[in-house]
Amino acid sequence: MKPTKHLICCSLAVVLFAFYFAASAAELTTPVPAPGKPSTQKYQVAWYPGAKLELDGRANERIWYFANADKRFVFPWKETTAPETLFRAVCDGTNLWFTFRVTDSDVVALEKLRDEEDEVFEDRVEVYLSRDEAMKDYFCFEVDSHGRVFDYRASFYRKLDTKWTFPGLEARGATNNDGYVVEGKIPLKSFADLGFPPIEPGSRILCGLYRAEFSHDRTGKKVEQTASLHNLGRKVEGPPPIEEWISWVDPKVKEPDFHIPATLGWLEFGKPATASH
Repeated sequence: MKPTKHLICCSLAVVLFAFYFAASAAELTTPVPAPGKPSTQKYQVAWYPGAKLELDGRANERIWYFANADKRFVFPWKETTAPETLFRAVCDGTNLWFTFRVTDSDVVALEKLRDEEDEVFEDRVEVYLSRDEAMKDYFCFEVDSHGRVFDYRASFYRKLDTKWTFPGLEARGATNNDGYVVEGKIPLKSFADLGFPPIEPGSRILCGLYRAEFSHDRTGKKVEQTASLHNLGRKVEGPPPIEEWISWVDPKVKEPDFHIPATLGWLEFGKPATASH
């Protein structure tokens, strides 16, 4: 190839790459929303030293029924009642245990994930734990109906480190006739390692609780898959799921977005108690 012709081809390739990159970036760019402030809503974690729990995705030990059952999950961006999501948490003095019991008549789960980020196409529950009220440094994990985890570290606004792994986090999941159950635990030591104050009776941390409520698109219509903040610019084989978003706190903003301080509430750790378990 002659030098001049080679130079023209290279220049054209650079221009096309730049155009593609700019177009892709534009698709994923959105104006930064007003962050708002965390709400005063709180969930009190039951503190049962030495509680005997097994991580199996069923969360059916008797001790769970002594924990506070929180159903305050809503559709902030849809004028209808959300299907039930039941959250409970227990601290045994060594771990923070949590469970979501999800009512879902159409559970969307991929048979195989290319990597953990593919969970953006599935039904799942989500937990965000923030070190500060501005979400300058917060930690997220999303768990699907099989107990598979997508975890990442983040800072406002939506600066995600998806290669990060939540230390010590374990989770399990199981489907049932009503939907699915997710159960997990986090060592209290992990909170200290991440820079949170010591977890003890009376302490509290900022927390967001969420649910991606998806359903299968069975219309048979051809759907053009588009990149978005919610799917991280990824595409899935076949029609993408129909997306709805459920939150424990209604942030009172126009567009669906969990990554703002206005979606946060508080986890408060109760006094040590005893229960027959």
